[in-house]
Amino acid sequence: VWWLLVLLAACGGREVVVRVSIPGLDGAPTPLPNLVVAFLPYDRDSVISMLENRAEPRPHTAELDSLFAAFRGPFGALIAASARLDRLRAAGGQAADSLPAAEADVARARAALATARERYWPTMDSLRRDVQRWQNATYAGWDSIIRQLPGRQLANSVADTTDATGWARIELPNGSWWVMARSIDPTDPNAEWYWNLPVTADTLWLDASTGRRQPRY
Repeated sequence: VWWLLVLLAACGGREVVVRVSIPGLDGAPTPLPNLVVAFLPYDRDSVISMLENRAEPRPHTAELDSLFAAFRGPFGALIAASARLDRLRAAGGQAADSLPAAEADVARARAALATARERYWPTMDSLRRDVQRWQNATYAGWDSIIRQLPGRQLANSVADTTDATGWARIELPNGSWWVMARSIDPTDPNAEWYWNLPVTADTLWLDASTGRRQPRY
């Protein structure tokens, strides 16, 4: 964008590259393509903390944690059963005798997950609507705080999207920057991976060791 090029020319800058990966269904690090990675000239978590410290506690945390845990069991069981079936199919003829039982396990796990979804999801949705109202009220002052941050007038937030191999790159003006990204956890639809890190190097690794796995309230 033109304003970023002007700032880079006037103030100097640098290229920063980011690689994003998370544990996949098999637990192995898996690159994340098509993920938006934002670069902010402020610490997002500090603003969140400031606003939440002024508000009432987040509602329904314990109830949602309990529902998430109950749903995680059948969801994980289906993932495990499906992975076993895939391994047997990949093995070919030598595993043919085991396929019927594995297919039956997947069918049972899928039915159990459907039952869990019918049992738990309506309550989750209702509680999450309350949480959304709390968030709307709690973070209503976000823009006013951002405008008052020191140096905020010198730079705007920028973003890029990861490529097929999980890489993103951006040209940043000189100054203090943080990189922020989030992705749903493929092993649990009620959890996500979240990163908010200071940009302290020209290459940054957003993975399980630098991010945190958190509930999706």
